[in-house]
Amino acid sequence: MAYDIPDEIKYREKIFLHFDIKQLGYLVAFLILAGLAYSLPIMQEGKMILAFLLLLLGLGFALFDLERKLLDRWRYLTNPRLGGALDKKIRAFVGIKKIEDDVIYLDNKEMRAVILVKPLNFELLDEAKQKSITLNYRDFLNQLSHPIQILIRTVNVSLADYFSNHEAKILKTKDESLIALYNDFKVYEEGFIKEHFVKERLYYIVIPYDPAASQYAKHRTTYKKVGYSEKRKDAQLREFDERVKIIQTKLGNCGLVSYRLTTNQLISLIMSYFEGYIEVNEDYLWRISTCELFLKERERDG
Repeated sequence: MAYDIPDEIKYREKIFLHFDIKQLGYLVAFLILAGLAYSLPIMQEGKMILAFLLLLLGLGFALFDLERKLLDRWRYLTNPRLGGALDKKIRAFVGIKKIEDDVIYLDNKEMRAVILVKPLNFELLDEAKQKSITLNYRDFLNQLSHPIQILIRTVNVSLADYFSNHEAKILKTKDESLIALYNDFKVYEEGFIKEHFVKERLYYIVIPYDPAASQYAKHRTTYKKVGYSEKRKDAQLREFDERVKIIQTKLGNCGLVSYRLTTNQLISLIMSYFEGYIEVNEDYLWRISTCELFLKERERDG
């Protein structure tokens, strides 16, 4: 199996005075340009300044990787840096063609599925359980036949679903004291989150799938990269679903619960990057800790 060698450790033969062929090419080219500039019919000071600047540029390209820095700057200036989800340039830059069937379809005809993984508190587990999870996670990584992306996001906490799921249950009890306590806690938690800028961490695994390299394509000599029949598409979706389920099963062996994002959830995930609410390096507060603080302050206030 061949492996790509990172550029910073690739071998480059030194031709002269620790310069490789590319560096020497830059030096010779800018020396020639400096000589031509010096022969221009302009003032002596102007010729010397222009030739000196060309020599400095040559040293910059040869010694300080000025070519890469200029190319990076050019890409930064020419690529879109600001725009909405409906902007054509932004959509082309992101490279998403459509989202359906719980799958992200990319412009290059590859597909992506995303699963949300619920974290567990590793430190609270006993030593035997920690060792078991570590071994299972190692096996999970070693048995991967394709790359995956692990994505961690720190986002604003949304309490809408949390309160809507509990409010109906509380109201059904018709217990006035319990309802009053719930309303007090709701106001307290919303205020606490706003005051302390509480964030929530979300953990995702992005799973890739290339239809052109799929098992179905390998066994179908009539496979064409452009266009999909319904039969071919269904077969590839089943193969992709099986890949996702295998990943979830292996995560389950590590004690991790995971959920595959639906089409609407995938759309919300992508759109959230254009809303400007993502922040990093903020503390995550467990909801049970908030409950404890609420009860302590309530007891203190009598």
